Amino acid sequence: MGNPWVNGEFIFDLSENNIFTKDDENYINGLGIQQLNTVGQIYLLDIFLSKDNYVDLHYHSNASELTYCISGSATISFINPTPNEWQSFTLKPGEAVSIPQGFWHCAQALEENTHLLATHDTDNLQTIFGSDLLRLTPKEVMASIYCLDEMSLEKVLSPINETIVIGPPADCERHVAGDRVRERSEDEHSGLGFINEMPRSDDEKMKMENNKQQEVNKEEPKAEYESETTGVQSIPIPLYNEAVSPYPIHKK
Repeated sequence: MGNPWVNGEFIFDLSENNIFTKDDENYINGLGIQQLNTVGQIYLLDIFLSKDNYVDLHYHSNASELTYCISGSATISFINPTPNEWQSFTLKPGEAVSIPQGFWHCAQALEENTHLLATHDTDNLQTIFGSDLLRLTPKEVMASIYCLDEMSLEKVLSPINETIVIGPPADCERHVAGDRVRERSEDEHSGLGFINEMPRSDDEKMKMENNKQQEVNKEEPKAEYESETTGVQSIPIPLYNEAVSPYPIHKK
């Protein structure tokens, strides 16, 4: 009987099997038994990220993972079900982190030109992404489970219309030059209570403040008083306006 490996393939260029590309600096290539029929029980993901880009939250239903840092640095985070808590680990070149099968996890690049290699103990990797959970789960189901306003939930999640393997998406409006500021979302009053963190230029911030002040002036009640010369007049009463008050931000 001949050796079954004699006619197998022994070399493969991972760039020939692109899994996902966001742009020239953020992409993932892969290799499994479909690309190289001699690999055995292993699947590789070759991950390239620029600073502050993430591999979307996800889990593998059929494999554990070992992620190794080749260059740059990254934070690997997951929910550990044993203590039931979120745990994060910083990877530098030469370091690896183990992610057990089924753990909900993600990766964030901390530097430009971050390069990670994720190995999995299967030749046919199965992955469920967080973006798919959010876009495919019926909104009425999530609204009922978590006691949320369904229309507001639909509005907030509507931009997620495809699988986000590497986020944030290239067209994300938060990526604007300027300082980062936090503002209350319009959906907060509808029961969701989300906080939007958005970068703004100086001109944008000035415009936002002017618009807010105009809204305050429109809403300020008037108190009547009697003038000796002109009769009854109205003056604005200063009041606490929740819409322009600083929103408390809690950091862990």
